Amino acid sequence: MVFNIICVFILLACVGVNVCILMQNKRAGGFTGSVSGMGGQQTYWDKNKGKSLEKRLEKLTVITTVIFVVLTLVSNLI
Repeated sequence: MVFNIICVFILLACVGVNVCILMQNKRAGGFTGSVSGMGGQQTYWDKNKGKSLEKRLEKLTVITTVIFVVLTLVSNLI
């Protein structure tokens, strides 16, 4: 019974991790950023990145991943 409940929570955490990852924007850095001339400049977006939706999604991704790993380890022990 407990194992089935944990499996349901693992499934929900798995879906949550996937949704968080898919909602994140692709980074435009690297070669494309250096060719376009935005390599060393900081934009308004870069300065306020900590308050943005992208930063919140990164934090939520880490949290849901930790929950997924912990639940997986707990289910393995049961």
